[in-house]
Amino acid sequence: MPDWNELFTDEKNIERIPESTIYRFARSLEESIKVRPLRVWDLCCGAGRHTVSLARMGCKVYASDKSPNALILTREWLDEIGLHAVFEESDMTVCPWPNVSFHGVISWDALHHNTLDNIRKAIDEIQTHLVPGGLFLGTLKSTRADSYGKGRQIEPDTYVPDEGMEEGVPHHFFDESALKDLFKDWEFISLAEQVVNYVHRGDNFREHNPFSYTHWCILARKK
Repeated sequence: MPDWNELFTDEKNIERIPESTIYRFARSLEESIKVRPLRVWDLCCGAGRHTVSLARMGCKVYASDKSPNALILTREWLDEIGLHAVFEESDMTVCPWPNVSFHGVISWDALHHNTLDNIRKAIDEIQTHLVPGGLFLGTLKSTRADSYGKGRQIEPDTYVPDEGMEEGVPHHFFDESALKDLFKDWEFISLAEQVVNYVHRGDNFREHNPFSYTHWCILARKK
């Protein structure tokens, strides 16, 4: 069973194209917060697609991930284009910069890879380290995702796949009420459930599927 550090040694597991939502997120920060440079934490940065994008837009980016290989890939990418970020190896439940307050935090396709208790710790840590009025942008898996209920259940709505690339990694799924409870102390700016229904699945579906799973997209403000 590969761990995240091993997964980041294979190019097929590495995303290079940033989500377009990241650019709108940065513009929202620029409009609502006048401090420059904007300090943005890329939590679970992976191979760096959003760290690089935010750095290109002039943000001071702090990038954390539990995978050393992910951080190496991100640093190398930034070095190639002459940009900089602050790096730290860290679990998602801990901010590795205890004295830094961020204007924005992003975490894309990452926070659901944990138990509910640890996801709550991560959200609390994000909220603690955002300035008042700071923004969070992230995604979490929906209970309407096709993978919901697959694998070994370790707690309500948390399953550990027993096959595939993410074998052995916990996946927690949220319905609307559970998600709103998770963010009960936040102000939602936008909350959307992006639904993908698979009418046909080809051979090796899990390996080659190019379409996103059903997930929640969250844009929230610290009160």
